[in-house]
Amino acid sequence: LPYEAAVYAQLDGIQGIPRIHWYGQEMNANVLVMDKLGPNLEELRRFCRGRFGLKTILMLGEQMLSTIEQVHGRGIIVRDIKPNNFAPGLVEEYQRLYLFDMGLSKLFLDPKTGKHMPFREGRAGVGTARYACYNAHLGLETSRRDDMEGIGNVLLYLLHGRLPWQGIVAPNSSAKMRRIGEMKCGKPFEDLLSQSPSLFSSFFEHCRSLEFEDKPDYSYLRGLLRGTMEENGWEFDWEYDWWKPSERGTLLPEEYVLDTRFVEQAPRRCQDVL
Repeated sequence: LPYEAAVYAQLDGIQGIPRIHWYGQEMNANVLVMDKLGPNLEELRRFCRGRFGLKTILMLGEQMLSTIEQVHGRGIIVRDIKPNNFAPGLVEEYQRLYLFDMGLSKLFLDPKTGKHMPFREGRAGVGTARYACYNAHLGLETSRRDDMEGIGNVLLYLLHGRLPWQGIVAPNSSAKMRRIGEMKCGKPFEDLLSQSPSLFSSFFEHCRSLEFEDKPDYSYLRGLLRGTMEENGWEFDWEYDWWKPSERGTLLPEEYVLDTRFVEQAPRRCQDVL
């Protein structure tokens, strides 16, 4: 937690990064107080019958790219891009998507010299295997290009509700990482792209064409998303699937007490609590 607090201090002022209100010790425990956020994207995906529509995917993706571009601008890579680490704000900030949980983030620029960190092989896999970049499965040091690939994997997951390498069986974690990596560069991944909007093929082609120290073309990647919005006649109106009665599911996890707008005709017991 002390490391994560230092990272948030480095990222202070970035739109899409929650503000830190206090960090210190309380009752012999490290405590970090930050902006309160809504349910994360994994939870919201479940509320929306397991997947999001393409328009919501495009709006989320554009915000992810813009936020992480700013994070990279501070010399930091995230290294753990996953739906559980993104959540909308509350009240006036309900339209804004926030990135949180920076515990695995890392400086890729030397703060003294400004030079890029060196390329290394034989690295332990970092991040969540389901969404990790292909290079992580190869044991390569990750960089900005790999955060971008992580975004692509997350968007495909939210669009389809599942990725081909989920649930595979392997004798140990190393074998599982290796098997998932093989699928991410083989036919399962090719089939996934063929079943997805064409923008994703271009998205991953750009990410995987980058060298270790290359800066991603964030504008180009955002343009792929914007172009698909325009092709479909959609506007970036901040109206996500979880606000649409036609897209929402009707079952809420017991551990959540939510605004009744999340579910049409909310049960009376929720009304009593609220």
